[in-house]
Amino acid sequence: MLRPPWLGALTLGLLGAPFVARAAEPSPPGALPPPLAAALKASGLPASAVSLLVLPAEDGPPRLAHEADTVRQPASVAKLFTTGAALQRLGPAYTWHTDVALGGPLSADGVLAGPLHLRGGGDPGLVLEQIGLMMARWREAGLKEIQGDLLIDRSAFNVPPHDPTTFDGQGLKPYNAGPDALLLNHQAIVLRLRPDSARPGWAKVSLSPPLDGVTLDAEVVLQGEACGDWRGRLALRTETGPTLNGPSHPAPWTLTLRGAYAPACGERDWPLLWPGGGTDLAERLLPRLWRDAGGTLHGRVRAGDWPATAPVWASWVSPALGPQVRDINKFSNNVMARQLFLTLAQPAMAPGQPPATLAQARELLGQHVREATRDAQGRSPCDGPALVLDNGSGLSRLERSSAACLGRWLQAVWRSPVMPELLASLPVSGVDGTARRLGSVAGRAHLKTGSLDGVASIAGVADGDSGRRWVVVGLINHPQADAARPLLEALVAWALHDAPSPNEGDPVKSAQETR
Repeated sequence: MLRPPWLGALTLGLLGAPFVARAAEPSPPGALPPPLAAALKASGLPASAVSLLVLPAEDGPPRLAHEADTVRQPASVAKLFTTGAALQRLGPAYTWHTDVALGGPLSADGVLAGPLHLRGGGDPGLVLEQIGLMMARWREAGLKEIQGDLLIDRSAFNVPPHDPTTFDGQGLKPYNAGPDALLLNHQAIVLRLRPDSARPGWAKVSLSPPLDGVTLDAEVVLQGEACGDWRGRLALRTETGPTLNGPSHPAPWTLTLRGAYAPACGERDWPLLWPGGGTDLAERLLPRLWRDAGGTLHGRVRAGDWPATAPVWASWVSPALGPQVRDINKFSNNVMARQLFLTLAQPAMAPGQPPATLAQARELLGQHVREATRDAQGRSPCDGPALVLDNGSGLSRLERSSAACLGRWLQAVWRSPVMPELLASLPVSGVDGTARRLGSVAGRAHLKTGSLDGVASIAGVADGDSGRRWVVVGLINHPQADAARPLLEALVAWALHDAPSPNEGDPVKSAQETR
């Protein structure tokens, strides 16, 4: 699947609503191994703010467990629950369908005497390239001219209206996109900047994709030497005006960009969440792409129910779940995770099937994880408040997990047939994705990272010196959580070094005996 340039920007990074907690005084690190105790002390955080867990990947008791049962905000490592369960329940080959029905007769010369119905199925990866290919298929099937409207049915998901400013007030950040049964291009646009070879001293700014009724007013001078914080030297304003050409045309938008841009920056992309929302984006994007495909639309794009008796005329099949999970975990893509979370509540579309809801997804995923982590006595570390699900992405102040719950879940996935698919989706430490900065353990672990204000987390699988594989989980909740990131890297390094030296006993056995 082609990866759009803004995909990495859909992760939260270090942004988020403020973490509300009372700062505690640093306390003794207790029985932590010396390297971890030293890293904790250097961070200045209390030991009570940190949960650390190292488990054998296959099964068995912990090699290290510190505050493992404490329930904390997990941030984006919560995606491991969503993606792991989706691979198990749906299978790596699962696909989404975006269906089309004809609302009238189609003539031999390609004229549809009526509307075209488009039904979203929740595809997380319906980006520009996929939409263009989908429309090319319509043309190949004989459709050229739509005399009526393009009617969109989004009823596969029943979710409340989404306000992208609710979480942290950053309404233009792509990570704040909400789920949509017809999620187009992740609801993202890109401003692309580069030195303008035709106008010396100025930057050239373009909008991708071009949208109907949108004007880009950009005057950016080339100035400065180092690239540095290039976005901080730019001022962006978005504003909409009244509809000028009647209800068949969306209201105009103007994107105004002013400021300076250093020539050393070369070409840069600035991903943005479209401020008008998903419905408005569809009204501007779909007619443009249909014209690019050689088609004509006489009506407008608007909401419309799928006709109960109409057969499916064409169906666009998404790339498989396996590759999409890779994009979700490698780049911590929040809106794709939210789409997948809801898909778990409606794995197959069928006539008369009720729409997927967040409540259904929470119940189903929670039950699946608890059943998968039950021991012989019927107990799960994810029972009760140890696992609280919200939207399945970790971009939430409501989602909760203990390190024990997440660690045992990773053990359960490791023992399942889909283990290779989940492992391959995780960033490789020091190499790619959100774990590329973990240079001291480069190439030795597959790790999902998480970040919110006041939350830092890591979870995945590390390859020990002995040849053993270890599940590693670290959860930190504290107003200065970011200061303890070296502790998380030290945790992974400690897990890796599990082989005894010639003059030492087995560090695994020694660690277990000291607790």
